[in-house]
Amino acid sequence: MRKALLGLFVWALSLPAADLAKPGKLTIHTWVREDIFAGWMAKDAEALARGEKKLDFFLASNPNHSSALAWKHLATQYHMRDAVAKGDQTRYATLLAESKSLQKKAIEANPKDVAVYIIVGGGWIMNAFYAPQEDKLWMYREGRDLLRQVPVMQGAAFEKLPPHMRGETWSLLAYASDRLGDRAAKDALLEKMLTQLQGSPYESRAKRWQTLPALNSETDNMCITCHEPGRLKNVQARLAAAQ
Repeated sequence: MRKALLGLFVWALSLPAADLAKPGKLTIHTWVREDIFAGWMAKDAEALARGEKKLDFFLASNPNHSSALAWKHLATQYHMRDAVAKGDQTRYATLLAESKSLQKKAIEANPKDVAVYIIVGGGWIMNAFYAPQEDKLWMYREGRDLLRQVPVMQGAAFEKLPPHMRGETWSLLAYASDRLGDRAAKDALLEKMLTQLQGSPYESRAKRWQTLPALNSETDNMCITCHEPGRLKNVQARLAAAQ
């Protein structure tokens, strides 16, 4: 395992700068999202390493970019999950401190960047599932507090967002509320999914969640639809066609 990780590290270092530099017309979200999500959802260490290398390259010249810091936070959360799985408490504690620092830096860099609250809030909720027992509740609470600010920050625009964006926000909030024992908040969120996201996978999720005594599976804690219009290859294809 150590040799495999070393190989990935060497591979990442060998990537030419041209493959790491974000094209000017792409957002940092489009540039790294699929790589970081591949690590989280598919446990694809190679993709995660590529995404982190892109982030590190970008942050070297943009150290106070709030959204990039948020993505770095999510990548760090993945390594926390890995440390717990391996029983490495020392590494977990170091990464936990780094995560808290990245959250602070990201919010201070731009308190109005709604992406920070989405990415960091979601990261805490996803990682709480895997965290040691003593850290679970505060992580769910921290993640929920951050995500609750998203609809407030976006105002009326939030209600016009695609089902995926609203559905994932409400799903994560409902999941965290369930884990915190806040049944009323969970039920209210599921009702939003049922009435405002009819015909989407989130309506089906809400119906199923209503039948469960508790939300405590790994699958339920993960994104259920992809950002298809915003996938890197799709965005690059549209940009190339426009030129």
